[in-house]
Amino acid sequence: MTTPTTRRDTDRAAAAPVPAPAAPVDADPGEPARSAPPRAMRLAGASALVAGPLLFVAGMVTSPDMAGEGAADYVTSLARDEVLTQVSALFLHYGNLLMGLGFLAAPLLVRGRRGRGLTVLGALVSAVAFLNQAGALLSDWWIMELGRTLDLAQAAALSESALAHPLLQVWFGTEVLCAVGPVLLLAGLARAGVLHWVTVPWLVLGVVGGFALGGTQPLLLAGLLLVALAPFALIGVRLFQRVRAGVA
Repeated sequence: MTTPTTRRDTDRAAAAPVPAPAAPVDADPGEPARSAPPRAMRLAGASALVAGPLLFVAGMVTSPDMAGEGAADYVTSLARDEVLTQVSALFLHYGNLLMGLGFLAAPLLVRGRRGRGLTVLGALVSAVAFLNQAGALLSDWWIMELGRTLDLAQAAALSESALAHPLLQVWFGTEVLCAVGPVLLLAGLARAGVLHWVTVPWLVLGVVGGFALGGTQPLLLAGLLLVALAPFALIGVRLFQRVRAGVA
C-alpha cells in the first residue's frame, strides 16, 4: 500500500523538471543546441573531398603536353590524341565537381561561433568556383574537334574568338575564386580549431607554383597539385573521423 508520504514524494519527483542534455564540451557558452547533420551528408561530403583531389591530379597526369601557352599550342595539344584529351577532361571535370560539392559539407565541422562565418563564406565561394570550372571543361571537346577539322590558324582564331566573348567571362572568370574561396575556407576552419593554420600557406604556395608552371609541364604540375590539394582531403578525413566517433 502506498503511504501519503511516499505518494507525495512520487508526485514531487514526477513534477520535477527533466534536465536538458548537456551541450558539447567544445561549444561556445550560450550556443543553442543543434541537431546532428545527417550521417549520409557527412559521409558524402567526406568522400567527395577525398576523391575529388585524386581525380583532379589524375586529370593533370593525363593532360596532353603543350609546347607553349598560346591558343595554337592549346589547340594542337588537344587535337593530338583524341582519347587522352577526353580522359583528362573527364578526370578534371569530375575532380572539380566532387570538390565543389564536398566543400558544402565543410562547415559541418565547425561546432561553435568562432570561424563559422568565414568557413561558410569560403565553402560557398569555393563551391561556386569549382562547379563553374567543372562545366568549363566542356570546351575541351569542341576545341579538340576544331583542331582535328580545321587548319591550325583557323582553329586557333575561332577558339580565341569564342572564348573572348565578354559574357562568357562571367563564367570562365570565376577561376580566380578557385584560389580565393579555399583560402577563406581553410582560414575559417583553422580559426575554429579544426585544421592547423599551416594549411593556408601550404595551399597558397601550391597555387602560386601551379600558375608559375602553367600547362607546359603537366607531370610536375600534377605532383605540385597533389601536395597543394591535400588540405581538401584532410577536411574529408576530419568528416570521416566525426562520423566514426558519432560526434555531431
